[in-house]
Amino acid sequence: MAHKNAKLIIMLFTTNAQNEADKALILDRVNKIFPNAEWDLDLENEDRVMQVHGIPEDAAHAAQVIKSLKETGFDGSWIQPKSEY
Repeated sequence: MAHKNAKLIIMLFTTNAQNEADKALILDRVNKIFPNAEWDLDLENEDRVMQVHGIPEDAAHAAQVIKSLKETGFDGSWIQPKSEY
């Protein structure tokens, strides 16, 4: 359920994925939970950044993503946007 004031922009998460097999497991899991979102995980980035388009950028959705990472055996954290003021 989308929150009224949440923005649909890119959300970023760090992960501890190490290889293509890890990436495939993570993306399969998050795609099952958020089937209408678009996901990518950059293994070249030192923080193994995962990007998502299509879910509201808020703490509740970030918590769902992090929970799905943990349920798959991985760690992650939301890279929260900087304040605009």
